[in-house]
Amino acid sequence: MVRTLRLLAWSLVLSSLRAAAAPPEPPLPANLPEGWYARIETSLGTIVARLLPDQAPQSVAHFAALAEGRLEWIDPLTGVTKKGNYYDGLKVHLALAEQRFEVGDPTETGRGAPLIYVPPEGKGPVNFDAAGRLGMTRSSLGRISGVLFFVTAAPLPFLTGAHPCFGEVAVGRDVVRAICGVKTSPRGKPLDPVVLKKVRLEKVGDPKPLPDPVPFTPKPMAFGPRETPKDP
Repeated sequence: MVRTLRLLAWSLVLSSLRAAAAPPEPPLPANLPEGWYARIETSLGTIVARLLPDQAPQSVAHFAALAEGRLEWIDPLTGVTKKGNYYDGLKVHLALAEQRFEVGDPTETGRGAPLIYVPPEGKGPVNFDAAGRLGMTRSSLGRISGVLFFVTAAPLPFLTGAHPCFGEVAVGRDVVRAICGVKTSPRGKPLDPVVLKKVRLEKVGDPKPLPDPVPFTPKPMAFGPRETPKDP
């Protein structure tokens, strides 16, 4: 019993020393406008993105709550309900050269993310007509994920209106291009894993609080028999 307590004490001491030895996060650039930002640290560099809660409130709310560990999800690999920094350690599952990369699925297939959705939103002054945009993915059934997101490396105007645009890259567009340019399988999966080491939120100035995530259930698509055209 005494030995167990000693080992536990040493473990706590070592954990404290490691935490103390961890270098502090570098400050955000001084010229950024007031607002909320996501610092996305990847194995190829760091991306800083300004979030757009006024334009896409629920996309931002879900992204932020998952990143900060405030929202529960069901692990698709185990079926266990979890709560923690969701994006930390996930791998990019799709990288399209000179287009975009996608991340947010623990199964690394693009089809296994937790079933959390957001409503259609994100139409505003910031859209996909320029590079460096963050958007939520949309399934073939029209359901918009509140978990899976992508970052663009080029203007992709055909995405505007179909996907919520909830952020724009302020620092690290070279990192976005580097991730999109890695060697991939024929299906677009990076051959050498690109990892999101961690995602953290920071603020510049005194912006208003971010909205809370609100559960959303998409309406089921209506399927039925096709009408037979009538003869003229």
